[in-house]
Amino acid sequence: MKSLIAKFRISAALDAGKTLSRSLRQKIAVSDELRRFESDTSALVSALKDAPPESEIPATIHRSIMDAVRNAERVPAPKGYGAARHWLPPPALASLLLLLAILWALLPSVKPRPPAPGGPEQALAAATTALEMGDEVARGAPAEVVAPLTDELARLQRDLDHTTQFVLASLP
Repeated sequence: MKSLIAKFRISAALDAGKTLSRSLRQKIAVSDELRRFESDTSALVSALKDAPPESEIPATIHRSIMDAVRNAERVPAPKGYGAARHWLPPPALASLLLLLAILWALLPSVKPRPPAPGGPEQALAAATTALEMGDEVARGAPAEVVAPLTDELARLQRDLDHTTQFVLASLP
């Protein structure tokens, strides 16, 4: 960790163009690793400073890039929606709350029904009568009305049988 900090201090001093501190030079004199790092870094800094400057970009390239930018199709910003996005949510929420309050006030309150006169026996008798009437309607329906449902039920049963056979055949 100490050598990492020393390497950082060496690099920072060389980047800034400053001379190394006395304590840092003492550490470099003691450590082969720091001596090697300091010499490699000094060589790298001097090579980068002495490198020839990059050539300038030709004017034709700059001109063609700028022409392409000017001729590019501009996508227009959506009009009107940007401003509405900021003020629309509060009034919409207030309107929704107002609507809910009006509906709550207008709907009649649901009151529990009083028990049927005659007790649970009469209610059970009414339910039985309703079920018997439904059975009579089903039995009295013409065969033409029920035939498509019967055919569909037969096809469904056949599909279930085939699926069962497939699954059983797939098992090892």
